[in-house]
Amino acid sequence: MKIVEFGKDDSSKSVAKDRSERMKILEFGDGAHGARPPSGSKIEVRPASAAPQAETRWEPAPSAPSASLVAVPKPKSSRSPFVGSKSLKMHVLDLGKLRLDKNFMVANSTVAMAKNPNPPGKLIDIPVSAYYIEHPDGNVLFDTGCHPDWAGSNGRWPQNLQDVFPVIGPDDCYLPHRLEAMGIGANQIRHVVLSHLHCDHAGCIEFFRKSNIIVHEDEFAAAATHYAKRDHSTPYALKDIETWIRLDLNWREVGRAEPDRNLVDGVKLLNLGAGHSFGMLGMMVSLRDHPNVILASDACYTSENYGPPMKPAGISYDSIGAARTIQRIRSMADANHAEVWFGHDIPQFESLRKASEGWYE
Repeated sequence: MKIVEFGKDDSSKSVAKDRSERMKILEFGDGAHGARPPSGSKIEVRPASAAPQAETRWEPAPSAPSASLVAVPKPKSSRSPFVGSKSLKMHVLDLGKLRLDKNFMVANSTVAMAKNPNPPGKLIDIPVSAYYIEHPDGNVLFDTGCHPDWAGSNGRWPQNLQDVFPVIGPDDCYLPHRLEAMGIGANQIRHVVLSHLHCDHAGCIEFFRKSNIIVHEDEFAAAATHYAKRDHSTPYALKDIETWIRLDLNWREVGRAEPDRNLVDGVKLLNLGAGHSFGMLGMMVSLRDHPNVILASDACYTSENYGPPMKPAGISYDSIGAARTIQRIRSMADANHAEVWFGHDIPQFESLRKASEGWYE
């Protein structure tokens, strides 16, 4: 397996490169106007013996060439750095549910005691979601949900994940169908922001071959490591990863120490760091007709985790980092008069206006 790191590929120079040369999100909207980087800037990982990967089935929605916002230049703006765009619209996409034990969401939800030594577990159905933002500077998608082919003997997910976290929902709940129902093709999305690379958030990356796919550098490294070690015990679906690395995808890493920054006017990318996973990203969206919204994803599963008092999640790579992140989100929400939309909160998600009903602006 060969991994080519981001940065200029020049065989006449040393292979070792300083991390400062890595491609950063600062390059968005430069002179290339969102076009692909040079061929040496891509990441390519190919197993030594890999069968050809079948083409994905979702086709972009028919549209004139100018309808794709991938290559639209970003106009200069005199607005303040974080002001909602007049034409920004955020759509909430319902991508079905996962059925799982509540202890995964809130640790110690079920506790054995002397009087009740074998308490029954509690299965709950938690929402899977994505958020699509229409914007004149380039449309943005936050997370991609589960792959439609997650299940079965040849499914994307290993059997242990299928058993513990089965997806509940009709066939049309998956992201390609949701966007297709809205008349949106993959080529109309300029930026795909991935909160992290677990299978219920990054399952449909492969469809967005002309988008900037934005991920935290530590999360990208963690997924590559799990793939290289053939570790099927985590929520990184190795068959998903195997598909990504065979395709010419346009990855962008957010460095561990990079500050939060505007992706487009009114949409701020939040570098949340380690916690639930190795490297979490969130977004803050500035709205005109609704309070500002922080999309926390799995940096905070539910309002029960958020507190106060905070309650730890059952799945966490860095429990101290996760607690620190929740405190930071609370401070950001207070400072920006923002609501926090959690990653898998059942009553909150049920209360949100879904894309079939309208949008937020």
